[in-house]
Amino acid sequence: MNSSSASLKAASNAIFARSALLIIISVSLFTASHGFVRGVGKSIHPYEIAFFTSLFSFAFYLPWLLRTKFGAMRTSKFRVHFIRAFFNAGAVGAWYTALSLTPLADATAVALTSPLFVTLGAVLFLGETARLRRWIAIGVGIFGALLIIRPGFQSFSFGFLFVFGSITLGGGSRIFAKYLTQWDTPISIGAWVALLQIPITFLMAIYFWTWPNLIQLAMLAALGLLVGGAHYTMTLAYNNTDVSALEPFNFVRLIIAALIGFFFFSELPDAWTWAGGFIIIASTSYVAQRESKLNAAKT
Repeated sequence: MNSSSASLKAASNAIFARSALLIIISVSLFTASHGFVRGVGKSIHPYEIAFFTSLFSFAFYLPWLLRTKFGAMRTSKFRVHFIRAFFNAGAVGAWYTALSLTPLADATAVALTSPLFVTLGAVLFLGETARLRRWIAIGVGIFGALLIIRPGFQSFSFGFLFVFGSITLGGGSRIFAKYLTQWDTPISIGAWVALLQIPITFLMAIYFWTWPNLIQLAMLAALGLLVGGAHYTMTLAYNNTDVSALEPFNFVRLIIAALIGFFFFSELPDAWTWAGGFIIIASTSYVAQRESKLNAAKT
């Protein structure tokens, strides 16, 4: 290997390491925000929480936007931002509903199947080719999810249906975010989704509206700022690295969710949750690595 190739490889490794760190920060912020959702979810409807999340997430970006006199929000892809906002608002509303019905670690573990369903959707609806090994990985991951849910062996929680709804819509939102990085900055992408979600989630929430007290409002503000920071760091990570290559780092959220559930809500994940979670981690890591190798072979 000559010095030029070595330098390029070192630069590529440095970019990947930076992206990996950013995605870990992102999923950590997302998971921490879920603790606030559980904190206010018993007295405020999940759709109203989604509205305040969008409102305060947009506040996260205001310092940058004011500094540029909102020039950072110039875009030629408004229609894509608008469509993504609907996907993301639906994903957030479904996820917050799931968290009000299901233990945090259980919901998080099942949500880790997201890359499997994205791959399955690409095969079924986009005509992508999947070889036997990928089908086996998808099957193993779904088996891991069933270990956690255990239908027929425990009372079924409808929260899991909302988890799967959130997975589907959230996968679409992430694909749109990656697509938009070709034209817009991470600040622009994050600010647009937060801004456009405000009226969408308000319409979702208005029928269930109850005014929060000051403590609840402070928790909702913290929740929104955490989500704003999570979206920003996620988009920074996707700016230079493929989504599939970063998927394995999403598994940090299972550990964080378990710790938050244990220390703040006295929720102790059982052995089935850990077993299913690690099976899902193994299968989705395999799919992500295969996607990354295939993408590298095409370039």
